Amino acid sequence: MRFRLDVVQGRAAPQTLLVDAATLDEARARLRQQGYTILSATVARINEPGSRRELVIFMEQLHALLQAGLSVIESLETLHKGARAPWVAIIGQVDTHLRQGLTLSQALAHQPSFPPLLVEMVRSAEITSDLPQALMRYLEHEHRAEQVRHQITSVALYPVLLMSVGGCVMLFLLLYVMPRFARVFESMDNLPWSAQAMVTWSHLLKAHGFELLMGLALVVTTVVSVLAMPAYRAKLLNQVLSIQPLARHLRVYFLARWYRTVGMLVEGGIALPESLHLANHVLPVGLKHSGAEVEQAMRQGLAPSNAFIQANMATPVAEQLLRAGERSGDVGIMLRRAAEFHEAEVSKSLEKAMRIIEPVVMTVIGVGVGVIVVLMYLPIFELASAIQ
Repeated sequence: MRFRLDVVQGRAAPQTLLVDAATLDEARARLRQQGYTILSATVARINEPGSRRELVIFMEQLHALLQAGLSVIESLETLHKGARAPWVAIIGQVDTHLRQGLTLSQALAHQPSFPPLLVEMVRSAEITSDLPQALMRYLEHEHRAEQVRHQITSVALYPVLLMSVGGCVMLFLLLYVMPRFARVFESMDNLPWSAQAMVTWSHLLKAHGFELLMGLALVVTTVVSVLAMPAYRAKLLNQVLSIQPLARHLRVYFLARWYRTVGMLVEGGIALPESLHLANHVLPVGLKHSGAEVEQAMRQGLAPSNAFIQANMATPVAEQLLRAGERSGDVGIMLRRAAEFHEAEVSKSLEKAMRIIEPVVMTVIGVGVGVIVVLMYLPIFELASAIQ
């Protein structure tokens, strides 16, 4: 099991280390023996971004050394010399298992840092004696997945930042500035409607401000807690997938990622039913059942295209490519081409949607801030006109 520990050593700056150990106490003891002071410790997720990047770097280095002609053990010895915690221990354990007579796939399977997808690709490569090519396929898969995630993040970043900043400005005006403006009008009579609204809002905050903040915090906590539960996430995803046209784009994105993973495994020499079983983990919770139906149909002898169509997991493009792959015997290549087509389609749709959303978000935030500012200054203008 992998643990994330925040540590400090002497007068050095605090740092975060990932440690593989049987228990949390064992991980703490191991770092204390190295002179670290433990600040906090939690269980780390295997697929968290930091772990994924470290894994990709390790596999790139291993692939380069194997391509240079070194054996697996020689490559691991070379990587062990320049590794940092926790990879020093991981590489050491893999090397030990290899020297004990285990295959590389068996040695990797003993370490939680290596995903089942990689382990199965290495196991298939051990049969075909083409380990560097298997590692290259896995690296291409990871780089493509990271590229798609980065593209989605970069396109959606500006609208999210805009909404966050605009929301904070509106909250600041409502919770801090407007109540102070209201104090000017509290002792006056015959106030205009805008001033009366400000005074009423100020009194509401003064009397129930704490309850409002606690209610808001409770709502946020409840939403986060519910989304953390897989069952509720599945229900939410099913509801989102029923909303058109958002449903179509989300479904195509998930299916494209699934097609790419299955195609990569099939090209690596793994049977299609087993590839479907391994690739099922990349599907969201709401689509895992359909992915399992495709696998079950394949094991019952259905053709790939019929199995995908029966479970409603084939787009029209994927259906045609699967039928072509059945005739040519290149189902893996055809699935990968379907993934590339749909990934490009999703990217174009996302960019088009963001070009529409950005001005809409700016308009909504501008109107909201403008209304609040006008409500604060309108009573002043009305009182000035009355005095004149």
